[in-house]
Amino acid sequence: MFNYFNINYSFNHLHSSIPFSHSLSSVVMKNSNAAMLWACTLLLGTAGSAAAQGNTSIIQQVGSTNTAEVTQPGRESSSTGTQAGNLNTLRVNQSGAFHTATATQVGNRNAIIQNQEGASATATATQVGELNSIRQTQLIGPINRAVATQVGVSNQLTQDQVGLGNDATANQVGSRNTGRQLQQGRVGVATMLQIGDDNDAAQSQGGLANTVSLVSVGNNNRSSQTQSGGNTAAGNQTGNENRLLQIQDGFTNVATATQAGDRNLAEQRQNEGSVSQNTAILEQDGDDNRAFQTQGGGLLTAANQAYIDQDGDSHLARQQQRGILNTAQTYQGASAQSSTTVQTGDRNQVIVKQNHP
Repeated sequence: MFNYFNINYSFNHLHSSIPFSHSLSSVVMKNSNAAMLWACTLLLGTAGSAAAQGNTSIIQQVGSTNTAEVTQPGRESSSTGTQAGNLNTLRVNQSGAFHTATATQVGNRNAIIQNQEGASATATATQVGELNSIRQTQLIGPINRAVATQVGVSNQLTQDQVGLGNDATANQVGSRNTGRQLQQGRVGVATMLQIGDDNDAAQSQGGLANTVSLVSVGNNNRSSQTQSGGNTAAGNQTGNENRLLQIQDGFTNVATATQAGDRNLAEQRQNEGSVSQNTAILEQDGDDNRAFQTQGGGLLTAANQAYIDQDGDSHLARQQQRGILNTAQTYQGASAQSSTTVQTGDRNQVIVKQNHP
């Protein structure tokens, strides 16, 4: 077990790679060769055989070919980053116990990877400009949380959390965005916002109390949200090449999708969901709309509700329900309407209105 720091501190043209094994409380790198050399001497002089315990690490770098690596296997972990400009990279890996990791990068060829294994995790990463990328992985925990934020250029972002208190938040703002959040079980909740350029996104959550949401505002949107467990999902895209698919298997599904303009398509399925009272609501305002919704995994499902509202342009809508006491409503404004509703079971109800105001 050891603490490992690989520090590329090119602002002072100093590079130090120091493996050591010691119970170390803090290392702070600042813009001073004297302070750095003193710290190196101290570390080398005191390194012993003790296992890592109350870990802490602070890294600050300002400019040029930055790189920083922190590996802290064991115990009360914590780590903080901050790099300001040029060829940034940061890697942090903290194995078991009470993690926290934070990293911030501001400009140029950013990348952040943070990987924290069992116990309390929390990770936060923030990037501002250029060839961004973030990856955060926090395996089995009690109380995972991950937050990531990117602002501009070739963004990418991936957050994986496996087990227990999950929560995840992502934000991307401009250029070649992509997303991905995966939380494999327990208390769920994930949220993502993408604003402009070549967006893509995907959120997937395993069992128990899922909730997921997405907002995507403009350009070449795509999205996909998949949940199994105590579902709820939202959606919401505003303009350009939209598409959206939400699939929920599990209990007490609710799904909502809203699309406003351009090449819309949306599809919501709630297959093996709750035996009753699934709800799917889909609204599309304009342009080349289509929409499909499917509810009910068998003839015993009951009281599902499906609603589609398409205001203008080249509509098509389909809704399909299995079970009893289901309701499907479709409203289409003026333009190239079409509608299909299929219900299998007893005492179901259908309403279709076309050319509605």
